[in-house]
Amino acid sequence: MTKITAIHGGGDWNDASAEYLILPPGMDIEKEKAARRVWYNTLYITKRDKNFVTLYEWCLQRGARVPNDDELEVYEDMF
Repeated sequence: MTKITAIHGGGDWNDASAEYLILPPGMDIEKEKAARRVWYNTLYITKRDKNFVTLYEWCLQRGARVPNDDELEVYEDMF
């Protein structure tokens, strides 16, 4: 069975986003998060020589993919 990884952003209900990925075999989301943090603190903040990327974009650049419609169905619980 395919495992879908959800990245929740915002931290509050004003910006409670969710992005979904399927990670390739061997990719560890915690290690990717740590590697992106190193990049952010050493290259992006100090040199500004790269474009900003979110964790979602970081993982896509390293081989993760977006689930297709057969793999993910999202329901909104809104009134």
